Amino acid sequence: MAEEGIAFLTERIDAIERERDELLVKSQRLEMLQRSFVDIIAAPDERRLAAAAMRGAWLGLGFSRALWFAIEPANGLSAVYEFDGDAVIDSEYGGTLPEASSLVRVLANDSDVVTGWAGDFDAPLFDTRRRYAASAVRPNAGESYVLYVDGSNERTASAWTVASLRELATHAAFALERLRMAAELERLAMHDPLTGLMNRRALAERLELELATMRRANTRLAFAMIDVDDFKRINDTRGHAAGDDALRDFARVLCERTRETDVPARYAGDEFSLIMPRIDEAGIRAIMQRIYEGLASAGLRASIGIAFAEAQDTTETLVPRADEAVYIAKSAGKNTYRLASHAE
Repeated sequence: MAEEGIAFLTERIDAIERERDELLVKSQRLEMLQRSFVDIIAAPDERRLAAAAMRGAWLGLGFSRALWFAIEPANGLSAVYEFDGDAVIDSEYGGTLPEASSLVRVLANDSDVVTGWAGDFDAPLFDTRRRYAASAVRPNAGESYVLYVDGSNERTASAWTVASLRELATHAAFALERLRMAAELERLAMHDPLTGLMNRRALAERLELELATMRRANTRLAFAMIDVDDFKRINDTRGHAAGDDALRDFARVLCERTRETDVPARYAGDEFSLIMPRIDEAGIRAIMQRIYEGLASAGLRASIGIAFAEAQDTTETLVPRADEAVYIAKSAGKNTYRLASHAE
């Protein structure tokens, strides 16, 4: 009788120790997941956001491989990042899926979470490892993704695992939306809403950067101020809507008729500007010819003043010199350009 009692107590102690160990593991995993949630929300870009989500699924849920797929309308899934246990790396995994892959349901928006075993008929990848799980990451706008993990030894995915993976994906979706909203606000703050060109604030920052590059590389830099000729007459005779169309056409010509390295911007009202790095007078003539040909085809005219930057120039000294050259061009009959004199 005593032996039976001892055996019972021993069994109960073993069970309690197993429960204790299981609770300890779950507590550690919860801590890892909580850390991942914080890292996801705080991530400054998509790469670090994906790393935090994959790390949480790997360490917090007991998987041994994590992949971050982009959902592309034309090409299906495309692997972007992998987590190897130490850091996120660019994925070299192919995007081809087995014909019956369960991820097809995610692509088709029929399912947000899928899970199963490598031997299932709908195993998601050609090299699916043991237990797998995947959850869609769908922000309200923009590109969607799939957080995929596999390699778990669980024969059946627990409700806790599925719920935790879904929670990671939900946090990632919210964080992506926040990043995109921040990027859009930054874009709006730095770009003119009518023409899409850089605005005056962005121009000043870019011009200072280009001036620093010019001094460091000992190259030439030209800056142009551009005034739309007779813009008031367009507004007065054809209306403000036509004036807006004219400004958009003007911006289009500047984008299409300049080099990729040139930086057009809307300075204010009917004034535009153009930064032209690494250029000489022959290059200026070629660009001006293309611009005036484009403006003529759009029924527009412009007076342009151009100043070559000198080593001591700043935005505050370069812009006025180009602006003075605009008035010289207008005095010469408009629809032409003039070079500013060198700085005193």
